[in-house]
Amino acid sequence: MTTDLDKRFGFLISDVGRLCGKRFDDLAKSSVELTRAQCRALAYLSHFGNVNQARLADLLEVAPISAGRLLDRMEEGGWVERPANPNDRRERQVRLTEKAENAMGTARRVGDEVAAEALAGFSAEEVEQLIAMLRRVRANLSSLVDL
Repeated sequence: MTTDLDKRFGFLISDVGRLCGKRFDDLAKSSVELTRAQCRALAYLSHFGNVNQARLADLLEVAPISAGRLLDRMEEGGWVERPANPNDRRERQVRLTEKAENAMGTARRVGDEVAAEALAGFSAEEVEQLIAMLRRVRANLSSLVDL
């Protein structure tokens, strides 16, 4: 087993994620009115549809109270709405507003630019292979982790 961090899977994945996030922040400053955490929340809502706050906190990997504060700011800004669940009034559903849906295109373009920079010099075939391999890694780990 190697101790070289440049050859350790977990460290490489974490570093790539950290660097992609920092680059997203740099590019988004001039075009997106949202923080990276807020963009991630919108992306999850766009992908999964309306979810409750606890599920969104899990997806964002933050404590429920932190997700609540994030959503408070987003609701004040008109990005999300949090109506009560009609089947369980104690639970709040989170849903995108039209304002958020309109902003998603800009946020996706920033993400696409980060991906293009990160994958510069890769052939289209290599990009497809990398994506396919990462999806397999995700599937392997998803089967072992409570989601």
